[in-house]
Parts: sequence; C-alpha cells; structure tokens
Amino acid sequence: MKVNWVAFLMIFTFLLPPFSISQPKEPSRVFTVALLPFTIHSEENLDYLREGIYDILTSRITVEGRIVVADRSAVERAYQQVLYEDRPTRLDEGVAKKIGMKAGADFIVLGSVTKIGNYISLDARMISITEEKPPLTAFTQHKGLDDVMVKIGDFSQDIGMKILGRRIVAGRPDSRRPYPGQLRDGGSLERGGRDFIKSQTFNFEIKGIDIGDVDGDKKNELVVMDSNSLYIFKYDGERMTLFQKLELEPGNTFLTLDVADVNKNGVAEIIVTNVVNDDLRSFILEYEEGRFKKITEKAGWYFRVMEHPKEGLILMGQQMGSEGIFVGPIYRMVWKKTSFERGTKMEFPSGTILFGLALVETKTKGTLDTLILDDFSRLRLVDSRGKYVWSSSDHFGGTSNSYDTKKKVDLTYARENNPPPWRVYIPGRILVRDLDGDGVSEVIVNKNEAAAYGVFDKIRIFERGEIRALVWDENTFNTDWKTREVNGYISDFQVRDVDNDGEADLVVALVNPSGALERKSTSNILFLKLF
Repeated sequence: MKVNWVAFLMIFTFLLPPFSISQPKEPSRVFTVALLPFTIHSEENLDYLREGIYDILTSRITVEGRIVVADRSAVERAYQQVLYEDRPTRLDEGVAKKIGMKAGADFIVLGSVTKIGNYISLDARMISITEEKPPLTAFTQHKGLDDVMVKIGDFSQDIGMKILGRRIVAGRPDSRRPYPGQLRDGGSLERGGRDFIKSQTFNFEIKGIDIGDVDGDKKNELVVMDSNSLYIFKYDGERMTLFQKLELEPGNTFLTLDVADVNKNGVAEIIVTNVVNDDLRSFILEYEEGRFKKITEKAGWYFRVMEHPKEGLILMGQQMGSEGIFVGPIYRMVWKKTSFERGTKMEFPSGTILFGLALVETKTKGTLDTLILDDFSRLRLVDSRGKYVWSSSDHFGGTSNSYDTKKKVDLTYARENNPPPWRVYIPGRILVRDLDGDGVSEVIVNKNEAAAYGVFDKIRIFERGEIRALVWDENTFNTDWKTREVNGYISDFQVRDVDNDGEADLVVALVNPSGALERKSTSNILFLKLF
C-alpha cells in the first residue's frame, strides 16, 4: 500500500504538542535561531518533507520571550550573500556560522535527510555563533518517515534545553521550570533532552508503584505491586534488579501501595490497602533482620500516605462501613511502639475519602484547601464546609483499580434474587510538589482517556494516558507541563529519586492496551529525568 506521506506529515505536525516553558520572573536575553533549509538526498521529490521539518522546528523551538526563529527571508538573503561572496564548495560549520552572523542569529540549525529505498536517515546540527560551544547533533535512521519526524521533534526540545541551559533544582542560582516531557514512539520519553527509559515487559497488571529506602541501605528501592504480590527492585538508572518478591496466599485484592518512613525509624515501610472476602485486611511491612515482616496485619483500614505541605509524610486511615465502602472521618495513624493505631481526626470536609486527596494552597496564602477526585474523575477544590469552589472540566485520576462488594446493593437489581456486587473504584494518586523551587507548588496527576467514560459503571477501559502538572492561577488550575499521551493506561506514578543520583525522577506504571474480555495484562515502567 502506498503511503500518502504528505497527508501523514500534515497530521503528524499537528499532533506534535507545542514546546513551551514557563517564563522566569525576570525575562532575560532573547536568543535568535536561524533555520537553514535541510538538504534532501533522494530520487523522489521530498520538498514537502523539507517544509514539514521547517514547520516543526519553528513551532517547537519558539519560546515566547526567550527564543525566536529568525525571519526566513533574512536567512535566505544571508545564505545567498555568503554563496556569492565566498563560493563555498560545501555547506560546513564555518559557512553556516557566516550565514548565521549575517542573519543576526545566535544559533543556526542545518541538516540533511537521505532516503534510500524505504530507509530514511536524518543528520541535524545546531551551531552556536556567538559563543564557542560544541554543536548539538542528532542522527537517526529508520524504515519509514514517522520515527524520523519524531526525532525532529525531540531535536527541537534538545535545542531549547541547550540554549536556555540545564534546569537547576531548588537552592541553586537558576530556578527555571522543567521542560514538558515528550514521548517518542518505541517507549522513549524525553523531557529536557534526556530519555525516558522503558523497563522490560511484565506479564501482569501493575496496580501500584512507590519509591523509598525499604532495606535501610540509604538508597531508594522501587516497589511494584500487582493484585497479590510485591516486587522490590533496585534501579541504577539503566536496569532493574529484583531484590525480593513477596507473594501472599490467593484471595487478596491489593488496592493501593505507599512506601514511606511513617514511624520515623530510618527505614521506609511498605503500606498496602488490601481486601479479602469483602473485608479490609490491610498490612504494613518493614525490613528487619534480612527479611520483610508484617508490623501491622489484617487491619480494618484503608491506608494512604499524604505528603502534607507543612508536616511532611503522614499515614492516614479510613474505615469500611456496613455497605463495603468508605465511611466516617479520616484519621492520622500513629505509631505506638509496636503497631500503628488510630490517632486524631483530620479536618477534612464531611464525606471526603482518603484516596485521590491532597492539600494545596490556592486562594489564601498560608491556608491549605482540600483537592479531591470526585466520583466522576474530576478535580474539585473544596472549602472547609464541604462546598465546591472549583471543578475541572477535564477528567483526571481515573483508574480501573477496583474491588467488588456484596454488602452494597445496586438498586437497579434490588428485586433480583442474586444481584451483582457493587463495584468500588479507587481514584488515582495526587502529588503536590514544588519541583523547581520557585515557591509555587505543582499538582501532579494522571489523566487517562476512557473509551466510554461514565457509560458502563462496571467496566472502565482506558485507551491512552498522560501525566499533567497543574498550577493554580488566580481562579483555576492551568496545565504547567504534561507528558505526551501514551497508548495504554497509567495505573500509578511517583516523583522521587529512584536511581539515587540526587535528582527526582518521574516514574510511571503503564498497563498496555488490552481488550475488555482479555484477562491477562502486561505492563511496563517508564523512567523520566525531570532535571
């Protein structure tokens, strides 16, 4: 079948998300980038490809108030002038610099595309004109056009990072915000020019992940959870090494996973909300004498760890009511020498559940408001009286993580002798972090797109997902950055230093697409450098 590459290129150009970066508080120098037309080596007429590359580079390089693309006609005049004056035999870096200088640019981009048969190769460079810096290069070769065009998009992001510099974490002189992540086909996700590493494929559905020092070696481990087992991995930035696998007896339904040192003894606990035979049987593990032991077991609590903006990590608990669903207040869970016990009631609005919950500072400085994911997977800001003061138009935090209870009856089937169980869905994780140290916290949440949202109460099928960071701006939350959409379903995520290099990582659990009737799922873990 002959592919209409012109149509494909037009579609691809529009699908590529625009490159953007938040503005620093004090605008600094504006950099100009000159784009030379890419040289095409092919027996076919690929002028459309040259134009498509130019359009992608222009749209993705431009950062309002920071990076502009030189006027195309000015670059063309400079190009013709250098050709007339110097009569170069080839377009090398020296010639490119002269063109850039005449065009008044700080940087110049040039490259070539070669097509031989079905294979297309890309060779691109960005050269600094005003400073002595090594060129930024990109090379790739693929069968077909799509991967090459993705590489162009990635190269555009690299250019932005090269020009504006590496983002510095809090406490260092620079506090620029991170670049938006872009997922490349084949599982490579990039943010600020650094790859999103994709793990091996697991032949089960990952229901939860979290990160912490669970064995007391002063290095973080990655804990992965399916419906009945826990896997503890050590990750060095390139590979995952299984440290231990903990498999419980059949009949468990693991719902949520947290890893945190909530009893303050220097070792992170593994905290699992678990349902067995329609009752809560949650547990907490801690590493002692070379193995993981239960320090709390068969607990009748839903557990969740909250990153409190003022108090740090706290363990929360909520009980199950007679209908098999959340009931009553949310309590602090307090360590009492040998176990966690119920502490004081937390001041959340009545009816709040502890999953899909965060505290944020929005309307009033110093005042923490409650942010929740409601039953329709919308973010809602709730005041102290339980009144909604803001609601998102988009769906966030949706998951297929659930359990069934026969304690609650669906009134639709109330007259039947054997009504189906009530399905309880668990909202996703909400993180609140000041990632760039600018004093403004981002709300980080997953956004899964369902094939038929809200139509079927008992079945949720998600086709694709992304991670978004939202920032409060006057009266609403706006998207600060987002990853590109991935095929499949994001079941959980965390932002912590998973490879122990001193910088936080975005770690995402991705469940691969499967049909509604397929019982076996596969999963991968994606690792993304934020800084």
